[in-house]
Amino acid sequence: MKAIGNQNGFTYILALTVVMIMGIMLSMVGQSWKTIKQRELEDEMIFRGDQVAELIYQSLLCKNPGLVQSPVNQFLWPIDSPNGTVLDDLVIGKEERCTNGTTKKFRLRVSASLDPLTNSQWQIVKPVGDETRFSGVASASSVEPLRKSFNSIYDSKLLDDKKHYSDWLFTWELKQSLPQIQNTPR
Repeated sequence: MKAIGNQNGFTYILALTVVMIMGIMLSMVGQSWKTIKQRELEDEMIFRGDQVAELIYQSLLCKNPGLVQSPVNQFLWPIDSPNGTVLDDLVIGKEERCTNGTTKKFRLRVSASLDPLTNSQWQIVKPVGDETRFSGVASASSVEPLRKSFNSIYDSKLLDDKKHYSDWLFTWELKQSLPQIQNTPR
């Protein structure tokens, strides 16, 4: 009779140990899933933000083919509109008359007008010194990003080494090609 009592105690301790090990492993899997989810949201944020930046850049090229730097702000869309903001206008579709005489329609998918991290409309980025124009979008999230380098995506270093997602500014400048440095033989 006494031997059976000892076996039950040993089985109980073994079962508790297995449950503890499973708990530790599940918490490790949970951390892994959290990282995977954050990476997926980062990729989606880059995808959507890039669409907005490309739309602004194409609009600038339509109205300012040489992309002359000094008057660029005058070619940027105003932030406010009768529909709300410029993002609301872009979801509906915004027609622009290009300098070559053609008319282009600039349109943004509904999902691209939303920040995937906050699931709300992007924060609007304004050019320095001009509070009325739309230069790009940024997230409202203050979480620290996992990605630190964008050299595989952009020529620009504007997004590299930022401390928060809100520092990732998806502006038309991202789409500009950097001047090619020519290597001269020595």
